[in-house]
Amino acid sequence: MNKFELRLAALSKLVDVNSAEVDIRLSEEFSRVDKVLQESVEYGELSEALKTLGVLVPRFHMATLPMLEAFARSVSSRTLTEGGTPIIGAQLRYLSAESLIREAIEVADNIRYVHTEQVTNFLLEMSRANDKEVRAKAERSLETLATFDLNVFYGEPPCGAEPQARMVTQFISLTNDALRVNANVILRVLSTVLSPTIEGTSSAFQSITIRRGPLTSDGGVAAMRTDAINLAKKIYGLEASVDHRKRVLLTLDSATKRENQASDAATSAMFERDAITVLEFMRDLVVTEALPLVQSIEHLAYWDYYHGTSQAIRDKALEVRDAVNAHTEYQIYKQLIGFEGIFGKWEDLSRSDEAWDYSDSGRRAAAHQYLEQINDTSYAIWRDRILEFSKTRSNDLATFPVYYEFLESIGRERPSLALELITTHEAVMTPFLIALIRGLWASAKAAETEAIVKTWLVDGRHLTITAKSLYGTGAARLSMLTAVVDRAASLDDRHALMQAMGTAAGLYAEGAIEAKAVFIQSLRELKKRNDARWASVVWFSRDFRTLVRGMEPGERAETLATLTSLPELDYQAEEVIYEIAQHDIQGVLDFMVGRLRHARVLGKRKLASEGNESEQFEPIPFQFSKLGELFARAPDALLSALRSDFNDEVRFMFTYRGVRLVKSAFPTFGEPLEALLLKYVQTENDDDIAFVIGVLRAYEGSTSILEICKAIIKTVPVRSGIWSEVAATIEATGVVRGEYGMVEALERKQQEILNWKDHENEHIRAFAEWLTVGLQRQIEHERQRADEDLALRKYRYGVDKDEN
Repeated sequence: MNKFELRLAALSKLVDVNSAEVDIRLSEEFSRVDKVLQESVEYGELSEALKTLGVLVPRFHMATLPMLEAFARSVSSRTLTEGGTPIIGAQLRYLSAESLIREAIEVADNIRYVHTEQVTNFLLEMSRANDKEVRAKAERSLETLATFDLNVFYGEPPCGAEPQARMVTQFISLTNDALRVNANVILRVLSTVLSPTIEGTSSAFQSITIRRGPLTSDGGVAAMRTDAINLAKKIYGLEASVDHRKRVLLTLDSATKRENQASDAATSAMFERDAITVLEFMRDLVVTEALPLVQSIEHLAYWDYYHGTSQAIRDKALEVRDAVNAHTEYQIYKQLIGFEGIFGKWEDLSRSDEAWDYSDSGRRAAAHQYLEQINDTSYAIWRDRILEFSKTRSNDLATFPVYYEFLESIGRERPSLALELITTHEAVMTPFLIALIRGLWASAKAAETEAIVKTWLVDGRHLTITAKSLYGTGAARLSMLTAVVDRAASLDDRHALMQAMGTAAGLYAEGAIEAKAVFIQSLRELKKRNDARWASVVWFSRDFRTLVRGMEPGERAETLATLTSLPELDYQAEEVIYEIAQHDIQGVLDFMVGRLRHARVLGKRKLASEGNESEQFEPIPFQFSKLGELFARAPDALLSALRSDFNDEVRFMFTYRGVRLVKSAFPTFGEPLEALLLKYVQTENDDDIAFVIGVLRAYEGSTSILEICKAIIKTVPVRSGIWSEVAATIEATGVVRGEYGMVEALERKQQEILNWKDHENEHIRAFAEWLTVGLQRQIEHERQRADEDLALRKYRYGVDKDEN
């Protein structure tokens, strides 16, 4: 322990001592902490003050929270220092006011069961902080306070649901404006307090026991749940947005869940009461609520029916179903939108998976019938209906396949209606413009559509939408796609450029050979802007694979070059590179080496900026999912490419960058890798040998590398610096387990080289003797460290009851 940790340990002992002298000493320490938190700007001093306050909390819990509140509100306005020097640049990521506020939240957690209301208010305030990590910390603390803990519920003295009840009561006391502002966080807390489970943990020095069981109705749980449900219902009416009300419905649905059949009648009655209350609330909403909410209600009610533990709950869920079925407009909505709708008879669906129809064939047939119903008489009705349905939002528009097809059919077969929708009602229909325009391109009003789209291009609007709408239209509209690219380039609309690349690949695959030029044009525009995100648009496309096959070698190299600046090669980028690698493995290896060079350039730039450069760049991922198999087919080219870059590489970084390519191709060490590396050893060139050692280090001391290690030892002078490099390579252990895992691993290393002492080569014998001595010193040191660590853990966390 350092001096500060020893000081904290001493204070923690004094906190439990009742004497006048100790009171004076602790009061002085508390006053010192208060002064530091009010006035200091030194980061280390503030952090230590917060840790000290965390120890002093039991004696000064009444005054702790006001101190933390004042500190959290003021620290962000201070210019923090470290050693008297202002903290700037990259240091602010770790030594910031926000990290200190997170420490303050941890201190407040110590008194959450004593001053529940005050801590709740403090955490609510912190959950509205500008910093996302502070917000997340506060939200986690609120959820922890709301969670039922066996050790608290049945503790000494037992608290039951008192902490949760006090939280809910505190929320109830808030004004409507405060409830509205804090709605998201409060709803998360209410979901937690309505949980049907209770958990607890206990730990000793080498074990953690987690216990979990069903919640019962005693300890004030039943009354608290009623208050929580009523509060959620109140919050529901505070805002009319669909998203807000969906969140409330999901929160309320938590009250319908239970862990298993309760063992006592009172608990069963509580869960049945709450489920029925929620289902009645949802049933009464069906007639008046927006259609997306009716859909959510139907979805939730069905699963409440499916999991219902009593006939009363199931009957109440069926009342919701009947109300939904009587909603004529919703039935049309469900067929067209219905990504959460329940199709089929609930009684049959709950009995058999075979009753579910997972295809959309029935919905498509219904959509076709609706299309036939649109005529001059019903025109206005369907226009208004489409406008209402199109207000439905989703994070993934792929959830609307039937509606997309329906709107595309409207564009193709009812073009007058489609034209009105994309012009007069453009704002509402924006998320669905692609479907309408795709249909219009194939309609009798294609010329009018083209005129409208051209005005969008002039205005710089809907470029991405236009590019997507051209997919599958063939060579006839290639000039329109070119116009989109030209306009997107002039406006720096990168998303439109990326989408144009995907569309161009599709047109090329259809036979429009000239589309390749549009792809390359967009690629070059993005290259000028150092933007390689286009890979995320085309990576999954079969059309792109077709395009790659049709590229010239120079075009493939140009395509690869645009990916050099990607911060990381994720699975999407790998798919793109993989397609190119199947035609040009050497080009891909050159590209990988180019990323290594780029990493060094960025490293120098970061040093030149004195730590202010925040750009993150991983030249080679930890592993590839597919490329490795291609690299394994060209091991000589792989090693040659890496060796050509090795002399310029930062040596200690080689194992963490370039060697990953080798490890992805050869997860385990063996042939042909061993034979190829042996050729580098035989050159007796120090750089070649260093290169080999760098590759070997990726295999974490595996016994399979020992023969190559012998070859190196034979080649280099006795006691040369390379001996230490080889020793470190052999000694590598990878992951070890248990207190004495490192000791056991090092002992195995000794056994692996034991027969080297009798080797015919003098260098190998000398190396074995030298390494054995070094390993023995490490073993003794690790054993002592493990003994001390184990003793300290036993002291801190206690010993299992059955521990001898």
